[in-house]
Amino acid sequence: MKVAITGISSFLASEILPMLDKDNSISEILGLDLVERDFKSTKVIFKQRDVRDPQIEKDLIGYDTLLHLAFIVNPRKDKKEIYSINIEGSRNMFICAIKAGVKKIVHASSVAAYGSFPNNPIPIKEALPLRKMKKDFYYHDTKYAVEKIIDELEETHPEIIFTRIRPHIFLGKTIENTFKSFFKGKIIFGVGADNLWQFVYITDVAKMFYLALINNAPGAYNCGGDNPITMEVLGKKLNKKSKNIPYKLALGLLLFLQKIRILKVDLAGWIRMGKYPIIVDSTKAKKELGWEPEFDTFGAIKKFLEDLEEIEGL
Repeated sequence: MKVAITGISSFLASEILPMLDKDNSISEILGLDLVERDFKSTKVIFKQRDVRDPQIEKDLIGYDTLLHLAFIVNPRKDKKEIYSINIEGSRNMFICAIKAGVKKIVHASSVAAYGSFPNNPIPIKEALPLRKMKKDFYYHDTKYAVEKIIDELEETHPEIIFTRIRPHIFLGKTIENTFKSFFKGKIIFGVGADNLWQFVYITDVAKMFYLALINNAPGAYNCGGDNPITMEVLGKKLNKKSKNIPYKLALGLLLFLQKIRILKVDLAGWIRMGKYPIIVDSTKAKKELGWEPEFDTFGAIKKFLEDLEEIEGL
């Protein structure tokens, strides 16, 4: 099998690549990204590409499977550019793949596509229809929009296997996000009601993507750690204090800081995403893909803290 991967230089790809490298059934990996890294796999052929480039169709000829990871998560560009890369870039990749003869497309979606709503079931199963939140937030908006594109393409191209992996917040040594400081403080802060939280460790996420690549698994698959917990329980487990900040106070402060350009990242959007719990059931992936996660939610946090201690000790 020959696999093409967008976002080949991402932290998630770096966890998936060793699995693909060890699999003798995978003969070649086409890496598409704007930045080239030092790939240890001799199977990788790298091409510098913007996912919006229609010439990618030629690159994909002869490949069996596309793994689409490229996505702006931590925005360093303006809003228009983020939407263009995430939505139109994804559309272009799917269309190019179909035209090139690719038969299977695995897309990195997110639990954010479900949206944060007061009547979200706990837990959410894949059959729950996706809903668009009223307030604009680039991450939810673009994850939701790309899934709608896949809906349309599934109707017009039933011969293509589309697999959507919907990971929850994932933690790992190579990830750059706000949780590096979040868990290390003396106090664990929550926002609003003490909602349930769910995390998953990056190696478990990578494992699910690998299983989706080597199996024919149409449809959506949730990817979240078992045993979600509240911030209060987390604080006790970590021997730290926990404190909840009123939702309106936290949102108002972040909106103000963004307005006066002290904050350049849309943290207010992330606060809106966390107003109501998005807790997913990953039973489908366990049954249909044979996914066996190593860590539950607290296990992922504990392993992440061990990672940070190891990094700081170097």
